[in-house]
Amino acid sequence: MGGGGSQLVFLLLMVALLVFMFSRTRKQQKAQQQMQSGVGPGAEVMTTSGTYGRVVSIDGDVVTLEIAPGVQTRWTRRAVSRVVTSAPVEAGDGDVVGGPEHGSLDLRKDVDGNSDTPRA
Repeated sequence: MGGGGSQLVFLLLMVALLVFMFSRTRKQQKAQQQMQSGVGPGAEVMTTSGTYGRVVSIDGDVVTLEIAPGVQTRWTRRAVSRVVTSAPVEAGDGDVVGGPEHGSLDLRKDVDGNSDTPRA
């Protein structure tokens, strides 16, 4: 059992590694597809480009998201990256910036009119 045996072991290890990598990728793809197919109207989602919105309607592979009051955009279902509990609030007249997963900062003025100390 010279060099041929060690080459066989190396080959088997490579095949096992490839099988493991492909099975893990397939599991991740299946989980992503299940999440995308389970999204329904009213769900808050984030797209692959980072846009947050509320699902208004779904027509086949097209998902309509409301990204701001009265502003609707159309996306392919595959563009839905994840479902979030709540989307970040737009920074308008100094309200809340960021989302719950980013540690929202409340930039409204306090009772004395001071806004130099953000409240978490």
